[in-house]
Amino acid sequence: MNNSLLPVLLVAGLIGCAASPDLPSTYTLDTNRPEGLAIVSLTLSGKSLDKVTDYEYRIREVLPRGEAYAVVSQHYASARQHARSVQDEGKERPFTHSVVVKGPNNIDALDIQDAGKTTGRLAALRLSPGDYEFHSWHVREPSPYGETEYKPAREFVYRFSIKPGEATYIGRLNLHLGSGNTERITANDRQAEDMSLLGQKYPAIRAAKIVAALGILQP
Repeated sequence: MNNSLLPVLLVAGLIGCAASPDLPSTYTLDTNRPEGLAIVSLTLSGKSLDKVTDYEYRIREVLPRGEAYAVVSQHYASARQHARSVQDEGKERPFTHSVVVKGPNNIDALDIQDAGKTTGRLAALRLSPGDYEFHSWHVREPSPYGETEYKPAREFVYRFSIKPGEATYIGRLNLHLGSGNTERITANDRQAEDMSLLGQKYPAIRAAKIVAALGILQP
């Protein structure tokens, strides 16, 4: 694991927790802080967000070239081993967290609209300097049989970089769920609209220099 990410693990709890906002409303950029901001808008089309109960993305740090994430699972021989595993949870684990667009405990406002309908929200995420990627998502909605969950058939990659003391606008990711259970991720530059929302949500950041560096979407 990249040691430079270790100091931000406590901070990451703020953005990994569905009940916590991305940032305090009074947050200001500080060049002396070992962190930067990723500003991204996340929207949904093809399905009404009003009828969705849960919409979430996953982010992780980018691995060195030639490396990939292995699927790891634990098999316990005793209750004591299981207890020790729970106690040590998180050690030697790559930095990863979720970005909740909509969820039962999420208090961040759904503030993006299209033709009078709410379609998503603007997120501002504190991250240590480095390279990251969105790689998965899920959507859940009620069904006659309980709940239906949608996930990508295979992971996608939307890669971006963060610099210390700098706010970086990385674009708008839209997930389209079509008829026949098709899905498509697109990335667009909606900086003018998104910066207006950012100024409303975080007035202290309004005067800060925002660098536009859209992520790279890989199929």
